[in-house]
Amino acid sequence: MLSVTAVIINYRTPDLTCQAVESFRSFYPDADLLLIDNGSADQSVQLLKRFETATPAHTRFIINSTNLHHGPAMDQAIRASKSELVFFLDSDCIVRGGGFLETMQHILSSQKENYAIGKRIFMNSRGFDIAESPAAIPYIRPYCLMIKRELYVTLPPFNKHGAPCLANMQMAWERRFALHHFPVDEYVEHKGRGTASRHGYHLGLRGKMNHLLNKFGL
Repeated sequence: MLSVTAVIINYRTPDLTCQAVESFRSFYPDADLLLIDNGSADQSVQLLKRFETATPAHTRFIINSTNLHHGPAMDQAIRASKSELVFFLDSDCIVRGGGFLETMQHILSSQKENYAIGKRIFMNSRGFDIAESPAAIPYIRPYCLMIKRELYVTLPPFNKHGAPCLANMQMAWERRFALHHFPVDEYVEHKGRGTASRHGYHLGLRGKMNHLLNKFGL
């Protein structure tokens, strides 16, 4: 039996989010699902409310009055969940096959220090992809990510950033929590930048400065 809460966060892309939910439900009709609308101020709430109505025992819907941004909304979801594990699926994903939640859950639950699982890459301290090296930070892409909630709350929270899990996962790695690679792309199609391509990242001057400093190797 799954001890996982699945989370999908929407921000002004109800067409993509509906597709993500429908594809997820086609393989996991009884899984606990938490939907969050991140202050969309469009037709999102009306369109997404039907999923809660259809399966009220397995679907919760949180409606934020303002855009918390993706990382803080992920943190909100974790703190609103009661399950041992929390699984994040981006709104621009389509689930193509089942069985992956069970396997990911088994891996994380097998050892206490197992913290996160998904597509693992490596980043520098500014959140840009780099090759694996002793100085590189292991990072699980949050578009298809499962984490252990009891370990998460001992770490820095996910935040407003182009790589919202970076500080959290850097600290997890320093504390020797395990970040496992899993071939999520065999099960989930990720279109990529579904929300950002339409509405941007809203990282402001801080994001632009971070990009510039990284370009100059600082």
